[in-house]
Amino acid sequence: MKIIKKLLSIVVILLILLVGFIFYHAQDNAIVTTEEIIPDDEAEQTQRAVDNFIDVITFFQTDKAHRGAHAKGHACVKAYFDINDNINPDLQQGIFKQADTSYKTWIRFSNGTPKIANDAEKDSRGIAIKLLNVVEQGQTQEFLLHNSPAFFSTNLDDYNDLVESEDKLQYFLKGYNPFNWRLRELSNVLNTLSPPPYSPIWEEYFSNTAYKLGPHNVKYKVQSCQPFNQISEQDQTDPDFLQKTLATELENGGACLQFMVQLQDANKHMPIEDPSVLWKESDSPYIAIATITIPQQQFDTAEQQQFCENLSFSPWNALAEHKPIGALNRVRKMVYQASSLYRHQFNKTDVPQSLDW
Repeated sequence: MKIIKKLLSIVVILLILLVGFIFYHAQDNAIVTTEEIIPDDEAEQTQRAVDNFIDVITFFQTDKAHRGAHAKGHACVKAYFDINDNINPDLQQGIFKQADTSYKTWIRFSNGTPKIANDAEKDSRGIAIKLLNVVEQGQTQEFLLHNSPAFFSTNLDDYNDLVESEDKLQYFLKGYNPFNWRLRELSNVLNTLSPPPYSPIWEEYFSNTAYKLGPHNVKYKVQSCQPFNQISEQDQTDPDFLQKTLATELENGGACLQFMVQLQDANKHMPIEDPSVLWKESDSPYIAIATITIPQQQFDTAEQQQFCENLSFSPWNALAEHKPIGALNRVRKMVYQASSLYRHQFNKTDVPQSLDW
């Protein structure tokens, strides 16, 4: 009986320690502000990130240089981005200022890895949205999202350390002290590396990073307007089955996506500088403010695929009312510029200037 009591005591102590351990790693040190905080070493860390990104591109390039992230595009499709007519007046900022406005749009769906991989592999999935002729001819507004609501690095220094690490698992589980491990960030990575969706239009996409919406700070989300509806069988042995499934869907009809915003509440734990912290929907629910309509079409021609490959996307192609904010967004400005320049020079191609359709 004494042995059983001892064992029970040990189990209880271990459970208490486990709960404390999990609680410890669920916490973060992010400061909640409504304004950006720029570290003294950000310029140095930004150049480090640019160099790392170019290294990733050169590591995976063959006869072609691909994007340093989201290298494999499934499609670039034509769409309409329609501003909803029932938006709260306080949210009518930038492109959302005029209800019932419609923008011609290009949408690129992609896998997240920097290598051209089989669609069946666990990976992040992305959507890049390019609105045409906002405010004036030739000006674009672009939104970039992927399929996880929280990023896997807390700051720019950590991101660079991860990219430079030869053993990614050791980066998250460094040393013998488990209290120094990065379990929250590792959890975010594992949530991102998910099995493939049935097709790209049935995935949920999140911005991770924050943006201005006039005086507000927001994050974005894109999801299907309708419940899931499988229209054909997939052959997942085909390495490009996501592209082919999407092609079948859009040959048979169109698709509808909702574009949503989540407002920062500075009284809640919703930091703008640490994209690894999830903004809880219970603190601030998403609000639908636009509808994306993808009409029936054929997109998988060689010409359109090459056009898609040559396109360049950046969250900094944006109106001032939608300015990207936070450390990760600030570094993306320089990284994406350098990446696009290197890729197009290596491939001897130009960024398409004629985008209208």
